[in-house]
Order: sequence, then structure tokens, then C-alpha cells
Amino acid sequence: MPVLSSISPASANAGDAAFTLTVNGSSFISGSRVHWNGSDRTTTFVSSTQLTAAIPATDIAAGGTVSVTVFNPTPGGGTSSAATFTINNPVPAITSLSPASTLAGTGAFTLTVNGSSFVSSSVVGWKGSDRSTTFVNSTQLTAAISAADVAAAGTAQVTVFNPAPAGGTSAASTFTITATAPLAIQTSRLPDTTGGREYNFTLAATGSIPPYTWSISSGALPSGLTLDPAAGLITGTTTAVGSDTTASFTVRAADSATTPNSGTQPLSIVVRAPGHLGRNDGVCTAGSADQPTQISNGRIRASISPYGDVDVYSFHGTQGAQVTIEIHAQRLDLDGDPTTQDSYLDSMMELLDRNCQTLSFDDDIDLGNITDSKISVSSTPFPPPCAPNQMGCADVPPPTSLPYTGTYYIRVRDFRSDGRPDLIYDLSLSGAD
Repeated sequence: MPVLSSISPASANAGDAAFTLTVNGSSFISGSRVHWNGSDRTTTFVSSTQLTAAIPATDIAAGGTVSVTVFNPTPGGGTSSAATFTINNPVPAITSLSPASTLAGTGAFTLTVNGSSFVSSSVVGWKGSDRSTTFVNSTQLTAAISAADVAAAGTAQVTVFNPAPAGGTSAASTFTITATAPLAIQTSRLPDTTGGREYNFTLAATGSIPPYTWSISSGALPSGLTLDPAAGLITGTTTAVGSDTTASFTVRAADSATTPNSGTQPLSIVVRAPGHLGRNDGVCTAGSADQPTQISNGRIRASISPYGDVDVYSFHGTQGAQVTIEIHAQRLDLDGDPTTQDSYLDSMMELLDRNCQTLSFDDDIDLGNITDSKISVSSTPFPPPCAPNQMGCADVPPPTSLPYTGTYYIRVRDFRSDGRPDLIYDLSLSGAD
């Protein structure tokens, strides 16, 4: 019968590497086997008073205690009394959270906790309460955060707890729950149209928690037009009318919060009688009786056609406001195939004041790559000032804010002065009234 008097080492930290366990005692023989919680481990006979056993890393992956014994086979033989080996859990540490913040009301999500010294029994704490935790590895955990946890603005202290033996609680990391801005529909003016013409305008909203769901809460769109509830896109071909007709309606946008917030905006679309709409080359074209297309925040689809066409839009802005105007043409995917170029418009865009004087001009967003145009009236304007001898230095940087309250114009044309029905573009505007 073997006798076990001591083991060395008698403890390890969870997650440590494989090691050799030395067992001291008496009556050991060449056939003695070290048992780890009753299971054989590869054993080396050193002498009648000492054995060594190979302990793999998997045996000490998690904290706890292990019973170590020595077994001598028959005839006679038997199992020694047990010695206790302790696997100590380390004290965990958090280095980062992902995400580290969210908007109040966003709903349930999975929080990734990065750090060190995590074990399979680690538990993520949220404001001092345990959350369902998944062990990924010694440097990463995930935790299920409920919608109720982020329903209100504030902060949450996130910790990781490793249970005994040893173990402990990490220092806290702060998760921020940010209050949302009220939902606001930014589109205040929709362009006129005429019978038989395709209409394409995307409504704009800000605040709260996108994406938004759109609907008509009262009134009705002109005949032939529909509203996409997911995209906020008013599209279709209007039915012809005998005289100018105004369709008035109210649009509603609801956010994606667990308790949805919503906003409404009264709008109207004027359907002009045949011959009443005209082209939108006017105001800034000498001798032209045509008028610009009045728009507000949102996104309108149009084309530069016929040959030599120029499109002019007008919007109302407030002194000191910051606006962004952008052309999407060669980046459009009109046929569902991202490998094809669906529009060959090489846009040039100007922002003009009420006297048709140029406030800003931009040709290409990314010279030689993206031949669309963008103007941002902001503290970091686009296009930026040109360096000496840089291509594109004909571009005129915009002011840092709108210089007055009133009407502004946007003029769009093709670099080659071309014009065809397939020179399609979207014009987006934000920051206007």
C-alpha cells in the first residue's frame, strides 16, 4: 500500500501551462500510478519515495480543487490517502468594451469584454448584477445585455468576477448610455412634378434611433406615387392632371427604439398641368424663363438631359447654418450589379448665392477615382483649399457657414457639357431649412 506525504507544487493558477507534479511518500514501486481526481496520469518512477506525473494544461484550465492519490497494482497494493491540489483563479482585468456606448432605447445586444486572466467560470457584472456570460478565451468574454439595461441614459459599471479558489473582481470599466436627440423629419419641401414624369425623392430625418419606418398618417400622395416604408422613398410616375393640383399629406417616421418614438411633418406635392413645369435651367441662365427645382433636406434623383443640360435647384438656408450637398452618380448601383457603372455623369457642382454668384465649386470628390461632387459648408469645408500646382485648383472652397438667411442655388452639369437620359444622379442635401 503506497503512502503519500506531500506533492510539489501543491497549487497552480487557472490557465497556467502544463507542468510536472512531484509526489513524495513511501512504498512506491515501478508500477505505481499517480491519479488526478481518480484518473491515471503519465507517471515516472524516481524511487520508492518519489514519483513524477505529467499534468496537462487542460487539467488546470479552471479553478477548483483536485484529489491526488497514488495507486499500486495487485497483488496487494491499493490506493493511498489523498492530497489536495488547489487551482487558483486569477484576478481578472478589463482592457476594453465593445461597444463601449449605445443610445438609450436601442434594445438588447451582445457586449464583448476584452482583458486578461479570464476563466471558463468568469462572470460579467453589469451595475453589480451578473449577466449571462460566454467564455471565448482567456482574453475575451461576451455577455448578454438586455433592452431594460439600456432603456435610460446614464452609465453602467462593467466588471468581471472570477470565483474561488482565489479569484476576485476586476476594476470597473464604464459603459455609456447616451440620450437620443428627438426624432425630427428634416424634409420641409418636396419638388413639383407633372403627369407622366418619374418621381424619386428620399425623405430625411435625424435623431432618436434609426432605421426609421415611414408612413402617411393623413392625406394622400398624388396618384401614381407610393412611399417605401423602409427607405422613406417617394417614387412612381404621376398621373396627368388638367390643371395644377396640390396633394397635401402628413408623413410619419417612427424609430427603432424598444418603445418607438415618432415624428410627423406636413408636406405637399404640386402636380403641374402639361407644359406648366418647364425645365429647371432658370434663374442663373441669362434670358431663361425656366425656374429652379425647389427642394429641402433629402435626396432627389434626376438626370442631365438633353445634350448640354444644366440642372438648377433652390433651397432656403439660415445664416450660420452648415449644409452638405453631394452628388451620387458614378457610385450609384441602379441595376443591382455593383461591378457595373450605371451612370457616366462626370458631375460639376456649384453653390450659388441669391445673386447667382459662386460661393463654392467642386468637380471631383477624389480626383481620378470618384468623379462625383461634394460641397460641405462647415468648419472643415470640402473641397479643401488647393496646394500650389495641384490639379483641381479651379475648385472654390466653401465658407464655414451660410452667410445670410434666404435662398441659395445649386447648379449641376456634366464636365464634358454632355447630356443623355443615362447621365443619372442623386443629389443629397442636409442642413437646409
